[in-house]
Parts: sequence; structure tokens; C-alpha cells
Amino acid sequence: MNHKRLYVGDLPAEVTEEHLTELFAEIGNVESINLVRSARQGLHGFAFVEMSEPEAARLAAQRLNGRTLCGSRLIVYTVPPRSRPRTAPRV
Repeated sequence: MNHKRLYVGDLPAEVTEEHLTELFAEIGNVESINLVRSARQGLHGFAFVEMSEPEAARLAAQRLNGRTLCGSRLIVYTVPPRSRPRTAPRV
């Protein structure tokens, strides 16, 4: 599989992009982080992390799934790339 994107779940509210960058940089180069926030509460419980190489993503999922960060046990797994655009094309 050539998946470079990871889902990272069960994130506590105090986790920042810097926390995630530092954690995933232990495994390989981080291309991007999308920390998802609730519009109403501003809290986030998950993020998407993209690694530079599929092998780094696979290793990150293997090594970081179940690891504790700020008192919370992380859920980490690879996700396939988006197969369709996020918005509909204009006609």
C-alpha cells in the first residue's frame, strides 16, 4: 500500500500541531498536519498527518498506535488518499 496519510484519534484538547510534529518526526518527515476542530467548541479529537513516504506512515501507525500523549492513548492508522475532490467542480 502506498498510503502516506494517517488518522490520529483520541487526541486531548491541549494537543497542538507542534506536539504532533514532534511525535511523528521521530518516525520520518512530516509533510502536513490537519488538526480537526469543532466549530462550536473549538475542541479537536482527531487529526490527519501526512508523512513524506508510505513506509514512514506504515511505521508510524505500527509504533504510535496505542502510545500515550498528554494522558490519552492514541489511535493511529493509515488511510487511503482521497479519491474525489473535496468540492464539486463548477459547471
